[in-house]
Amino acid sequence: MKRADVPCNGCTECCKRDLLILHPECGDDPNEYETRRVKHPLTGEPALALKHKAEGGCIYLGKNGCTIHDRAPAICREFDCRRLFLRMTRDERKAAVKSGKASKRVFDAAKKRLHTLESEETA
Repeated sequence: MKRADVPCNGCTECCKRDLLILHPECGDDPNEYETRRVKHPLTGEPALALKHKAEGGCIYLGKNGCTIHDRAPAICREFDCRRLFLRMTRDERKAAVKSGKASKRVFDAAKKRLHTLESEETA
């Protein structure tokens, strides 16, 4: 799986409060991570997600960013906040934030980075 090429420049908003679900079908080995059992927000099925610290950040988020970048789960490797922003209408983004399925801070970070996508990707 190819890693998303997002110019994060130190942004770690997607590592905070968002549900980081493991996907064994994409190569994630749950035994390699500290996990918790959750209900998948899209399917309602049981799933495993990375644990979070008490303040809400991913357990693997360190002072200088991701501490497991070289072995990050699929959801982290492929996530592109800009594409998520573009896939949803304004009302869909508001609903996702209200329901807790997405973070306003992630959408705000995405909006700041939209200019970094190629023009044909934003059309």
